[in-house]
Amino acid sequence: MRHISGRTIAAAAVLSVLLLCDRTGLADDADDSATVRVMYASGPTTIAVLSETVAYFTNRKYLLGQIPPEIQGLKFTRRACRQASDVMIDAPSGVPIYLLVDTDTDGGQHATEKAVQQINKSLAASGWKKLGDLGIVGRKNAWFAIYGQTFADARRFTLTGGFSGVVVAAKSLVLDAGDGNGGSKPDETAEASPASTLHIDSIPDTTPIPGPSTRPAQPQATVDALEVYEMDNGMMLGQTSEATLTLTASATPKPVTVRFVTKVGNQMTLARDEALRYIHLKYPNWYVSKAEITFEDKYVAHDGGSIGAAIGTVILSCIQGFNIDPNVAITGDISANGKVRAIGGVSAKIKGAIASKCTLVAIPAQNIDQLTDAVIYNGPGIISDIQVIGIANLDDAVATLRTDRDAKLTEAIALFAQAQKSLKNSSSLSGKDVRSTLQQVLTLAPQHLSAQLLLAMAQGKAPATLSAAASEYYTFESVGSMVDALKERSGSKAAQSVPSSVVRTGLAKLRELRPLADPTMRPLIDAWVRFIAAWNQMQEGLDSPKEVEQQRQLLLDEMAKENADADLMQKMLKEGI
Repeated sequence: MRHISGRTIAAAAVLSVLLLCDRTGLADDADDSATVRVMYASGPTTIAVLSETVAYFTNRKYLLGQIPPEIQGLKFTRRACRQASDVMIDAPSGVPIYLLVDTDTDGGQHATEKAVQQINKSLAASGWKKLGDLGIVGRKNAWFAIYGQTFADARRFTLTGGFSGVVVAAKSLVLDAGDGNGGSKPDETAEASPASTLHIDSIPDTTPIPGPSTRPAQPQATVDALEVYEMDNGMMLGQTSEATLTLTASATPKPVTVRFVTKVGNQMTLARDEALRYIHLKYPNWYVSKAEITFEDKYVAHDGGSIGAAIGTVILSCIQGFNIDPNVAITGDISANGKVRAIGGVSAKIKGAIASKCTLVAIPAQNIDQLTDAVIYNGPGIISDIQVIGIANLDDAVATLRTDRDAKLTEAIALFAQAQKSLKNSSSLSGKDVRSTLQQVLTLAPQHLSAQLLLAMAQGKAPATLSAAASEYYTFESVGSMVDALKERSGSKAAQSVPSSVVRTGLAKLRELRPLADPTMRPLIDAWVRFIAAWNQMQEGLDSPKEVEQQRQLLLDEMAKENADADLMQKMLKEGI
């Protein structure tokens, strides 16, 4: 669950520190009197930081690129795509305020040419000056116009317009609660808050539709779904969460919509709907009055499309009557044709399955590259401590999770378990017996990804370096914790005589990462090492603010080069993490 893009929140959070950092390495504390207060009439709203690759919308992964210097590092009120709303702004005197307005006219799907002209005319008449445009990574056209104004006197005013409503940006920004029609409270994270899209399903239409009727074989089934949590520093933590489907019998057949009992996010309900579209082709009407899903941790918010394969499997378990192996966890998005699609956070989710004592985990076969990255960075233990099976469709998911598996897959799992014992005893893949066993496993189960990658390593055919996306992710993961430590130490004006253990550990991780990283990412890693080291030495009284500023500029230059490399950006977008 909680599918995230390859370029993570860590990049946005860390870059914002660079952009807000002054020549002493300290961020300016905003005066309350200079805070811009914003209230939207309706729709989910969160606060984020304007930095390269941060998502512009709360409900779509469109990442910002080539942000003009005057708005870099400012806070902005992120809105949901296609949910325009009036906005009331309390503007202090002497504070620059910026508006981001959707003015893309691509194919007439967004604002029309006439609407764009009207927006420009209306804002110009109100004293707003157009400063430029803002674009989206991977898109040719600029999607947003940037307007700015500084008011001589404090005032309150209301604005309307824009495909997704006017978005406000300022150095210090807070959200006031809405009027009860959907406005949100502040959420100053770099990524959209799951709570901004949470909802409870509406009561579905139960009018029978043409097609056969089915009496489910069992009233309840449980599956271990894998989910991932994103920490403030960009690190992802995975864990399993039991999802239980309960069916209530009915005397008459109906087209049943499986409902989440607790609040969930839009991505999760969309994945549920896709699974049902596929299952309803064969089983359109059930003798069921209610079908409800509850979670083991029912008091925690859930979202993410990667629950799709788990939902599809648990539904078929109830309908067809097969039992699900309680020692198996699953993750994977799903489409309406039953195909299992790639997800994010592969490494974290597998670690979560291992921590939950699972013996096998099913992941999308499309995630083989991300699994390879996980092995390069973490070592072979991440695929030898647990059996990783690739699934391409819902039929594969069912075949992997059911307790009465196909004879070949059952034998393959047993053989790999033998290889696991040998690896624990010898910690080596060089043994002839181990290689032979892995080959037998692949002959029986070609989708056994653990055997596939371990055999490639034993034969010297496995990749030695990370993908560009994984290299960047692990770079920012290492940097995030160090920046937090340095910011905290910056609160003291006195020189810090004791080196920070967090910084020492982080720098060591970066240096260990460098030889594993994609060659295109190594200059960025080097720039981060030099900047963090200079910042840390300045706090210890060993370096000057001038040196920190110089290294900061060199780092920003390196990041700009990376973002300007279209081929690299396209490669990273495809690779994911």
